[in-house]
Amino acid sequence: MTSHSYVHEAAAQPPRRPILSMQDVRRGFSGAQALAGLHLDIHQGEFVAIVGSSGSGKSTLLNILGLLDTASAGTYLVEGKDVSGLSERQRAERRASLFGFVFQDSHMVGRDTAARNAVLGLRARGIGLSIQKRLVMPSLHKFGLAHKAAIPASLLSGGERQRLAIARAVIGSPKIVLADEPTGSLDTDNGGIVLDHLRELHATGTTVVLVTHDPGIAAAADRVVTMRDGLIVGDTLSATAHIDAPIAPKDSSAPHHLVRHIHHEASDVTADALSALTVRPAKALLLVLAFLLGSGGLVAAMGLSESAAIKVSARIDAAASDEVRATREGGYASWEKVTADLEQAKKLPNVLEAGVIAELSASIVQPSTFRPGSFPEQPVFTGAVRVADSAYFRLQGATIFYGDASLLDQSFGGPVAVLGQDAASQLGIARPGPGVVMWLYGEPVPVVGIIENPGRDPMLPGSVVVGVGSYPVTNGVAASLVLRTDPGMPAAIAEALPKALSPTETGAVKVQTVADLRDLKQGIDADLGRLIAIVSSVLLAIACLSAGTTMYLGVLARSHEIALRLALGMRRGPLASMFLLEGAVVGVLGGAAGASVGMGSVLLYASAEGWAAVIPWYASLWGIGAGMASGTLSALYPALVASRSNPAQLIRA
Repeated sequence: MTSHSYVHEAAAQPPRRPILSMQDVRRGFSGAQALAGLHLDIHQGEFVAIVGSSGSGKSTLLNILGLLDTASAGTYLVEGKDVSGLSERQRAERRASLFGFVFQDSHMVGRDTAARNAVLGLRARGIGLSIQKRLVMPSLHKFGLAHKAAIPASLLSGGERQRLAIARAVIGSPKIVLADEPTGSLDTDNGGIVLDHLRELHATGTTVVLVTHDPGIAAAADRVVTMRDGLIVGDTLSATAHIDAPIAPKDSSAPHHLVRHIHHEASDVTADALSALTVRPAKALLLVLAFLLGSGGLVAAMGLSESAAIKVSARIDAAASDEVRATREGGYASWEKVTADLEQAKKLPNVLEAGVIAELSASIVQPSTFRPGSFPEQPVFTGAVRVADSAYFRLQGATIFYGDASLLDQSFGGPVAVLGQDAASQLGIARPGPGVVMWLYGEPVPVVGIIENPGRDPMLPGSVVVGVGSYPVTNGVAASLVLRTDPGMPAAIAEALPKALSPTETGAVKVQTVADLRDLKQGIDADLGRLIAIVSSVLLAIACLSAGTTMYLGVLARSHEIALRLALGMRRGPLASMFLLEGAVVGVLGGAAGASVGMGSVLLYASAEGWAAVIPWYASLWGIGAGMASGTLSALYPALVASRSNPAQLIRA
């Protein structure tokens, strides 16, 4: 056949439609015009090199060609279809099925093996593991990397990583491979190897678009497009070249149908999330510790609240059947009046014993270890100062070692003090004895006993107790009479007591049974529950804030990985899910650890205080649930940032 007849036959055939076509495409960034009305057609099977100086718009053009970026104006057709109306999900699907990408820096996931990096595009597209296994080794073998399959990508040389990037780009048999400066970071030998591989791809019918600033590299292409200031200023395409040229057949072994399956996509997202945590153990440990503190505080607060409530209930129930308290409106004018009321109360039937307790102002009494004024600044006593008799100690079931409570009734011409263990520790007094004194009202007071067991009164450990009548009454003293009755008689005694103490003015006597305190206890429990909820919420908020900051910084550090996943066709929803899953996993681990630590803290504290430890059965579930919820919440913003990232901008960065 003559050359004339060949041209005639070629001319008789209708021209083929370009696979990629741009008409008057523009792209601007912050007032600068990267592409200024560009026209370009690329046909299937071409090997096109795009050259130009730095800033001429080469990479921007490649990003728009590969659907990594969008044009500000103009028309871009992919396989004859306008892509301007495609949703982000549709762009991802089109990008995954049509394009393969090779970047200058290769953009490997360094923690993953070479084999796992090679199938990253398949995993991003939700392709099943069986297909991944079937395709990966032939692809690695083709590029001389089969022996490196199990080696982490971070340990490969620059040339090996770039060859791996090509293997990753073509493993799904894309129609078009887009390569952005693929040899820019390589030496001459490795650059030549990469270029040879690209030519081999072209020989199989794959369309190759190569961006380079090196004229020597560009010379290997069949067509060279030259750019300057966002415009094409040169194109070696002849009138008939490539348009009617036959296309070499694709590899018959290549997969023609790679169908996305959501369950495969979900399993790979889960595997990637766990992988990201295991290869960054220090970061994961910090996140777990953050949630441990929050959920541990929540569980400990719940356990301590329940244990304290049980302890309070036990004390109230212990006194509910046999205790009555009474005070006078306006207080007592003297200790003699207190004693008189005490004697009257003892005469009532079914009253077994009666004692007295009163509070003094610690700021006025000013308890101290040293003589006032002997030191410029003395520590301020934070406990209570109380007046009581020995009967009160017996009523409460309190016991004393290193002394005797009866000394409170016989002060021998001056006050004596009995100290709770916490008060004694604060004042620096280990045990009473001759010459052991503390200072009250600026005067020395002998210490005659240390309280061993406070019995029913939880305030005794932190109290300084002096005897009734130790100090004169200058204003009305708010003393309370405490009566022990026969079991079941508090109500009857409460009714008779005002008449016995003040027959003409019964309203002046205020009587309270322990049963009346139950309503108060319920209110205290509700208030305590709210306080614990607030404290726990603050702890969890702090944990979320610190973990969220750490995860956000992690997103910034993984920007190239995010760009790569999006470029390879990963949808934004699964990408966000990967980061949310990371947060949920560390939250669950932190919650479980926090639940264990919280319950252990409750057991230790309850044991030290002599309480019966009560931990609700749901406390551990609350801890784990709170950890998972706060972990997911802390990952929400980082996941949103990752899913909304512009892959073209991340690659440029």
